[in-house]
Amino acid sequence: MRILACVLLLAAPLAAQHGLYEGESKNPAIGDPKAIAVGEKLYMRSCAGCHGPDGSGGRGPNLVRRPMWHPLTDEKIFSLIRNGLPGADMPATNLTDDETWNLVAFIHALIGPAADNPAAGDGAAGEKVFWSEKTGCANCHAIHGKGGRLGPDLTNIGGLRPLALIKESVLKPSEGLYFLGNEAVAVKLKNGETIRGVARNRDNYSLQVIDRQGKLHLISMRDVTELEIREGSPMPGDYGKRLSEAELENLFAFLARQSLRKGEEESK
Repeated sequence: MRILACVLLLAAPLAAQHGLYEGESKNPAIGDPKAIAVGEKLYMRSCAGCHGPDGSGGRGPNLVRRPMWHPLTDEKIFSLIRNGLPGADMPATNLTDDETWNLVAFIHALIGPAADNPAAGDGAAGEKVFWSEKTGCANCHAIHGKGGRLGPDLTNIGGLRPLALIKESVLKPSEGLYFLGNEAVAVKLKNGETIRGVARNRDNYSLQVIDRQGKLHLISMRDVTELEIREGSPMPGDYGKRLSEAELENLFAFLARQSLRKGEEESK
């Protein structure tokens, strides 16, 4: 059984609770299921060819990642759709105001928290996949206090991350790696001990490492004789082959529903 498994590098802070907007629009299309459904048809017809069906990019920019370092308002998205982007391959459109807002509503849902936009799949079946030895996710991740400590806690993953990012982190954990502070390391100490795990808060003077058992090691760099840092993610990259399409869909549905905010709303 693999111990170092399922480490989702999802530790970057978000700009706000939803993480993707400077301010949400009051337009009635935003959050309206009917408007989102109409907007999805427009997106698939006119936008998916460049930006990808799930917003993960292609010929055009990745819509899901971009707002994480440059938040957009819904009004700005509206303007970009209508007027295009000079100097880029983003053309202006002749959509009506209502059509444009429907498209904005879909993009808002697409790049917003997964928990706000329920994913297809059986969440209950996905829960079994998550806790199974086949994936080993629980060896590294905890949900509501249960599971490992090597990787980030996933209790609120659906409340923080878009579905496309969750999928990418599972299927392509080392592609375009940009969530720093979770490097896999092997640390050799002067006393002959070797500590393997994930680095935290690394600088020129000290290093914190969480090992495979979830134990935190506070290390002075003066005691280190050799530090090996892996370039890729410590998470295996074969889940696309290891799991069936149905198992993956169910796993994503389960992760997408992990939200502290949803839990608070249900308890009221």
